[in-house]
Amino acid sequence: MKVALAQFIYESNTFNPKETEITAFRSHGVWLTEAAEIREWANSNRSQMSGSLDVLAAANHETHPCFIAVCGSPGGRLSGDCYDEIRRTLLQRLQSVIPADVLILHFHGAVCAVGVDDVEGELLTAIRQDLHYTGRIVLSLDLHANITNTMLASADFVTGYRTFPHQDFYETGERAANFCHESRPTYRTLAQIPAIIPPTAVTHRSGGFADILAQARAGESTEETIDISLFPVQPWLDVEDLATSVVVTATDPKIGSSVAQGLAHDWFAQREDWQSGLLDWSTITQRLSKPDGLPWMLVDTADATTGGSDGSSAEAIIQLWPHRNELAGEVLLWVVDPTAVRQAQNGTSTLKLGQQNFQISAEVTATGPCQFSPRGLSYQEQVFSCGEAAVLSAGKLRIVITQEGCLCADPAFYECLGLSPSNALAVHVKSPTGWQAGYQVDAERGLKFDGPGCTSLNFARLPFTGSRRDLFPLNPEPPTPIKLWQSI
Repeated sequence: MKVALAQFIYESNTFNPKETEITAFRSHGVWLTEAAEIREWANSNRSQMSGSLDVLAAANHETHPCFIAVCGSPGGRLSGDCYDEIRRTLLQRLQSVIPADVLILHFHGAVCAVGVDDVEGELLTAIRQDLHYTGRIVLSLDLHANITNTMLASADFVTGYRTFPHQDFYETGERAANFCHESRPTYRTLAQIPAIIPPTAVTHRSGGFADILAQARAGESTEETIDISLFPVQPWLDVEDLATSVVVTATDPKIGSSVAQGLAHDWFAQREDWQSGLLDWSTITQRLSKPDGLPWMLVDTADATTGGSDGSSAEAIIQLWPHRNELAGEVLLWVVDPTAVRQAQNGTSTLKLGQQNFQISAEVTATGPCQFSPRGLSYQEQVFSCGEAAVLSAGKLRIVITQEGCLCADPAFYECLGLSPSNALAVHVKSPTGWQAGYQVDAERGLKFDGPGCTSLNFARLPFTGSRRDLFPLNPEPPTPIKLWQSI
């Protein structure tokens, strides 16, 4: 069996007005077009591509990995030029390796470009129509994909991550590759739920989402049901057909429809339990006054670089600055501010930080590059960079300022700058939930707060337009019921 493979991972936040350029992939991410370099990259990490190649090699299949484009941090829409280059390169590389029996595509599912709301759907359509590809397509997606009919019309098999925080990239790749052995015709059923869910209310470990995941796994026990995937959509997308989704790949359309509709109904019935968990600062400072041997996590949900915000909010610094000399231990904080980094490198000790231009006087204790490999349970063996950085000290506050944002909900971020998060009273993270895997702590350690930024969990603050304003919880009683779609 001949199998071609490609991977394109990026996540858009349409409330972030800054367009993402191709340098985010070519210079600050991963951009590979040759099979040998793709195999070398895959052997260095536990990615989706790695999992697929290992399964296919063990089965002695002929494999042709042809394209990798991965951006290390979510952001705004892809610019027109950026998307044109990604689209052109992907199609050219696929054209060079087909015909093939199966095409495995590891996509994200929530990519938007200027003028294109459904990038993955558009790419899949181009593969079928422009390349005239008629073989089977296996599609793997991020848990936060915004599933569309267009995506499912072109794919034969669909699967998504099953953990949040994400820890199963490799296992998702394995599962996708195993679908290559399935020769029966399939039907994809999509059940769309009229809701967006706070990411803080979605975890595979416990609670309502864990219960629905368990139902999905039980539903795969029949011979006709190949895969059941749940997609609590990335909520910071102001696009048509935004919805939380259940996708069932089955050989029997009636069974697929029944399973998808039943799971969607049970999931939507949990909606009153979907809580953001946001705290006010008086509660947070009270918690910080009672250290118990483990660091608290100061969770900046509104300025999450893991969700497409730029990291420029100094909210935590502003709130804790008056308490800097009386805190019970060191508090590690972070803000993205390239101007302040340059000033600190030049020895300036009085700085204005973040989008709020909050003025502080502090000692510059370190400067240098911020580059690290996560050592927690997510993104292991991958390399991230926030560019140049500086560390400031004022009382018990240790403030990291960086040139750029990135996925950094991991202790290695602070450790690469000489700080010790394990010994801190509290550690600031710009991620709603990723820190649970990075720091390997329970959700109860998180002190979640709102503030400036385009990833607020207070969805009413965000300028959703059109039918998106009818989604729960923006509308407590959505007028549109669960919608069902099925491939022909």
